[in-house]
Amino acid sequence: MNKKHEPITVILKNNLEEIPNIYDLEMVGSGHDGQVFKYQNRVLKLLKYNIETRKNKNLMTFDKAIYFEKNLILKRITTPIDSMLDINGIYIGPVMEYLDDVTSEKKKGTPRYKKTGDFTCGDLVCSVLDLEEDFNELTKNRVQAKDLNRGSYIYTTDFMHLCDMDKYLIKSSSSSVDDLNKRSLNFVIAKFLYYEMKKTENINKDDLKKLSNWVKKTV
Repeated sequence: MNKKHEPITVILKNNLEEIPNIYDLEMVGSGHDGQVFKYQNRVLKLLKYNIETRKNKNLMTFDKAIYFEKNLILKRITTPIDSMLDINGIYIGPVMEYLDDVTSEKKKGTPRYKKTGDFTCGDLVCSVLDLEEDFNELTKNRVQAKDLNRGSYIYTTDFMHLCDMDKYLIKSSSSSVDDLNKRSLNFVIAKFLYYEMKKTENINKDDLKKLSNWVKKTV
């Protein structure tokens, strides 16, 4: 148990399962908006800030999590599948499928470990095709992809997935997000190619700068 934190009991909304102290679980990630813990085949994201601050910062709210859970079925973007409540029934974070980062330093020396260079062009193409379907699904449901940063990409056994939907927006119509989502998909594909090129041993800083500028131009 992490001695720096007071115990927090969490309840999973869909089946009312109780976890006595979330800090007894393995922490697999953290950021400016919360901490992520592994529980069985899921991850629990314990959000920072109060409800009003989350709304103002466009972070994950209960209404947004429920909308994603009920309306989105995605292949390569990890969407909430449940919600966490505290003992007073207050929403404190989303529950998502666990994605195993097979390129993590922690995996070195295990059969699951892969270097980024172990994936093939076929893996990349499959990821892109799946993501094209996912972005179409986002658009159909009036959801705009936002905040696609380096922390959004996870290498699993079948190549890249996206996570962290906290700042995605629910808009008034599909047409209002169509072009924006196409631009975001172009950006994601360009970043995939950027990371693939970055693995090349003879690439230099000047080449990386040119690649970064190219990624910006794709959007």
